[in-house]
Amino acid sequence: MSPEAKPASTADLIKSIRNDILKSGFPLEVHVLNVCSTRNTGRMPGIRYEYLDQLREIDLLAFFETINVDRKKHTTFQHTITDLIIECKKSTDKPWVFFSSSSYAFENVASFLKYTSDFDLYFSQSKLPPLIAQVYPRIRRSHYADAALPRCVSYYEAFKGTSSPSEIYRAIDSVITYLCYRRGSRLKNREEFGVVSEFYLPIIVLDGRLFEASLDNPEIEVRERSHLQLRTFHRNHLYIIDIVTKDHFQEFFLGVEAFHEEVCDAIKRLNFSPVFEGAVRQKAVHDRKALDDPEGLIAMSMADIKRRAAQRKSSARRRASESRSRRRVSA
Repeated sequence: MSPEAKPASTADLIKSIRNDILKSGFPLEVHVLNVCSTRNTGRMPGIRYEYLDQLREIDLLAFFETINVDRKKHTTFQHTITDLIIECKKSTDKPWVFFSSSSYAFENVASFLKYTSDFDLYFSQSKLPPLIAQVYPRIRRSHYADAALPRCVSYYEAFKGTSSPSEIYRAIDSVITYLCYRRGSRLKNREEFGVVSEFYLPIIVLDGRLFEASLDNPEIEVRERSHLQLRTFHRNHLYIIDIVTKDHFQEFFLGVEAFHEEVCDAIKRLNFSPVFEGAVRQKAVHDRKALDDPEGLIAMSMADIKRRAAQRKSSARRRASESRSRRRVSA
């Protein structure tokens, strides 16, 4: 600091920090995390992991989880997880443009879903189709089966020079790399008589303008979108990635919850042999005994969920009361 320079006041420093935060992507990440917190999901922000000898990071992993292992309450055992693998990107001056083509107008892309399932070991031994082939016909209500949703095959950032790297590509590589890492870890731990199935949904949330461009007609048609899907070949596999704007993410998130419930219902309708079910039941009893205090852990989890719900209701009542007070004062 030069002799003439004066240290910034706390107020000026706070203002500078606030402005710097607004320029960053952190407000978007917090917004997405808060949306995911409105439902009973697991949430793991800012995950750092090592993959292919590199230290990497994904903005958020959120997941819906359904566990049905009590034979008295459920007709089919299952432990189903739907992962939202989320990367957040802010692009206020460079709109994202994705190109669609009538040659790739798929009506239902659920068959492209990446997943792992203990059931597939049993199905393979029994010479039955894999899990995705059996549940695919029952996935009809989610955005994967929405024929009106634009499905694109290429992309670019408008008004960006060729010298700087593509932020779209970086986001794609980020979600797919973590998907490969998580899926690989699960594949190593599949169990012959297990019931865990995990579905991996790569998602990019954009704080910016999103457009679909079509080149099928003599003229280029460009339409602004809040949600579209990219069909892309990356790391030697074909993927479907959801691109969602910040303002649309809450509606999209509720749709993913409905997708999870639809998958769980499809799994519930599967038929398994008595031998397999007996082995699963025996394993479930063994796993429960191996836990130190499952009833206590569940009780604490439920108490925490109720506490957070009560806090949200209390905050809502307080905001409503403050709003009424302001209206009375202004009147």
